[in-house]
Amino acid sequence: MCNIIVLDVSDSVAFSFGRPVSAMAQTSPRLLGRLAALACLITGLATAPAAAQNAEWEDWARQYGVSELRAGLFLDDLEQAYPFPFLVLPETIDLGKWQNLTGEVLFSLPDVDMVRWLGSPRIGLGGSLNFTGKISYARLAAVWHIPIFETGIFIEPMVGGMVHNGYLTNAPPGKRNMGCTAIYFYGGNIGYDINDKLNIMATFEHGSHYGQCGTTTNDGVNRMGLRVGWKLD
Repeated sequence: MCNIIVLDVSDSVAFSFGRPVSAMAQTSPRLLGRLAALACLITGLATAPAAAQNAEWEDWARQYGVSELRAGLFLDDLEQAYPFPFLVLPETIDLGKWQNLTGEVLFSLPDVDMVRWLGSPRIGLGGSLNFTGKISYARLAAVWHIPIFETGIFIEPMVGGMVHNGYLTNAPPGKRNMGCTAIYFYGGNIGYDINDKLNIMATFEHGSHYGQCGTTTNDGVNRMGLRVGWKLD
């Protein structure tokens, strides 16, 4: 069992790329609770007894091709450092905006020639749920797992599609004009395998329509954060 005690820290100061992030001083107890809950999840997975690795629910999930489960928290209101696809503008990083719960289920594909020719990706069905009434989305993507030698470090490019509940045009202040509901998605993970079952990763995700919606309105959505993964295969 994990007991969480949340304190209201009103004088906290956070830094990003050497810049003070004043919004962190307004961090709410509920936000700290979310971060503490994620820490509990990581700790719980890392200390799970070996017998749990063969639990009945894991066997059931594997029957349907599930290879890994992931969850975490994302920052919101980020702006991409165009034209660099995996970078965001440092001044848009606000450590007080851990406002999105993210989850993903990864499925293994059959080990056939076509899949091997494509680089043996997995299929990731995931999404991001916003706590503050901004954009939430679901996405489906091919995910390529690339280990870096025997270091335990891996990278994972992701490409696919996304659907969201945001404004298409005429968004009010503080909201984003997305152009159309179904848009392109790409992202990436940089992670580390803690053991055979558990990994942690930093993730970036981006969605936009790239001029394919018949409108120049294309604010897009950018999220990045931290996730934990629990491998079943």
